[in-house]
Amino acid sequence: MTRLAVCLVMAVGLAGCTLIGGTDVTPGEVRADLAAHLGEVRAAQAAALALWDRVIFGETVPCAETIPVPAPLVLSARQRDTHPNAEATSAALNEAVRAVRDSADLWAIECTDARPLVSLDMARAGRAAALAATDPLDRAAVLLEAWPAD
Repeated sequence: MTRLAVCLVMAVGLAGCTLIGGTDVTPGEVRADLAAHLGEVRAAQAAALALWDRVIFGETVPCAETIPVPAPLVLSARQRDTHPNAEATSAALNEAVRAVRDSADLWAIECTDARPLVSLDMARAGRAAALAATDPLDRAAVLLEAWPAD
């Protein structure tokens, strides 16, 4: 067998062992994961807003600067089952991730355009997309605050 095939077989085997013999996840661990993701998405939103504000106020922002977009959060069945708010919190966080991604996509579109300046309308649209993450982030924060201690 080739090295790639051996590695693939080992990876599948390890994944199977992890799924079969996985330990139970506690509500506190799930809450901590969700809270960490909340922090990542808030930071990404702040970066997007800062970038668009700089553009709106006339600063030249190089396309080398990007808007970080966290990956969507995918909860396992065990994680979803640990607390009734886990799925709702995850859904709110993923809604916020989509809004930040929309903002980042607008920046990427602008950076591929040959125009020397970003239009004010596009900058406002990018900022509005980033702001759209606020409500779902606030919902997620409220759900996490209501999460009972272990």
